[in-house]
Amino acid sequence: MVDGKISAVLMVLSYRFKFIQLAIFNCPGSKATHMRPSLFILLLLLNGNVSALEIDEAYRLIPHKQTAFKLHQSEIPKAEAPSVALLLSLAEQAMTERVDALVNGPEKSGYLSQIDGISWQLGHLQMPARLDPVREHILAAVQQHRAYFELHNANGEKSESARKQLIQSSHRHLISAYNLLMQSYPQETKHNKQAFFDYLCAFDFI
Repeated sequence: MVDGKISAVLMVLSYRFKFIQLAIFNCPGSKATHMRPSLFILLLLLNGNVSALEIDEAYRLIPHKQTAFKLHQSEIPKAEAPSVALLLSLAEQAMTERVDALVNGPEKSGYLSQIDGISWQLGHLQMPARLDPVREHILAAVQQHRAYFELHNANGEKSESARKQLIQSSHRHLISAYNLLMQSYPQETKHNKQAFFDYLCAFDFI
């Protein structure tokens, strides 16, 4: 019999497979990731990015409003909408890992290895030209969150100052990512514009 924890992992893997399948295959001709879809999905499933904390629970713990990006209702060009959905999904995964680390500790939650997998994905995605700066800002925020948790057990004023600087810097990157999305897609639906905000704000420390 599969125990509860394994069942939860399988459920998350199934969810992520369906999400990426929707994002990539429901837009004919889209080459947003510039990776073969089958390879990209396999990498997502094998890199170990499965938090013990469920996404809905992470939003409740922050607490923060959760607004799902609706790909099928998006007014973003079909060649770009899946890439937007994918970036927001990765930001959400990183948020969940951060909340898990804050609740259970980075060592117990395996935060550093999990976030390295997310960073790898963000670093290897090839985005449409106007989305690449968004990807870079989200990646920078992920890397700075990682650096924050590397200092988790460090004491002293210098370490505390470094943590504060990392929080502020990642905050600025996420504001920039949000502003770029809003400027690039003024025609997007009101719901999905709210999703831009909620995904990135929930990921933010501040």
